[in-house]
Amino acid sequence: MTNQTDSMNAHSLMRFPAKQVARNPWWLLMLLLWLPVSMLHADDGPSSNIAWDAAQVKFVKSGDPARGQKLNQELTCAMCHGEKGVSEGRNWPDLAGQNPNYLFKQLLDYHDHKRADTEAAKVMVELAGRLTQQDMADLAMYYAQFPLPPGEDPRFVDEAAEQTAEKLVQFGDGQRMIPPCFACHGTHGEGNTVDMPALAGQQAVYFRNTMRDFKSGRRHNDIYGRMRYMSKALTLEEIDALAQYYAKMRPPE
Repeated sequence: MTNQTDSMNAHSLMRFPAKQVARNPWWLLMLLLWLPVSMLHADDGPSSNIAWDAAQVKFVKSGDPARGQKLNQELTCAMCHGEKGVSEGRNWPDLAGQNPNYLFKQLLDYHDHKRADTEAAKVMVELAGRLTQQDMADLAMYYAQFPLPPGEDPRFVDEAAEQTAEKLVQFGDGQRMIPPCFACHGTHGEGNTVDMPALAGQQAVYFRNTMRDFKSGRRHNDIYGRMRYMSKALTLEEIDALAQYYAKMRPPE
């Protein structure tokens, strides 16, 4: 069901953003930017084995949160991610309220060794190797049922840098062909469309490390190479500012 190439990912995913393109022309620009990037890495095989057709979305949505809670306990997920998806460690992501499709994709990518090139990823590769796709859907729906994390104020950049981050989130940077972050991740950092993750309240250190891994190419499980493109266009200072901006963001009431 999920053994697809990036070209097939493009075919299936493009069915979903059609309404987004009509409402927000940034979507068209992003697709035009990402497709050439993904073609450059075609010889390396697909960046992910997921294809977001209607059946796949329905499958994830059918996950059983009660069974996911049991798996969360049996696999000791809470040691890193918290009992209800809010991590007590800065290097591990909060999962509470996360887009279940995104969570499912990440677990599948770990299982398939598509996200395996960092020390933290190696831990998840071993754990995800024990999971069936039904397990992944159950865990995804378990974490998705909780509210987004309350956010933090890490304070490792100054106010001017944070204002720069706000401009990137709201407007992007046309000169560098960087679309606004909200176009994919939502006005309130709540995530968007098929598999775009929520960022509101995310651990700032984890966010920063993740963006740097995309920038260096150590992480490369992003369909179309979209995050590799964005992160390479951003400076390290901008990445730090975005990490703080989203860590402080509170979900809407």
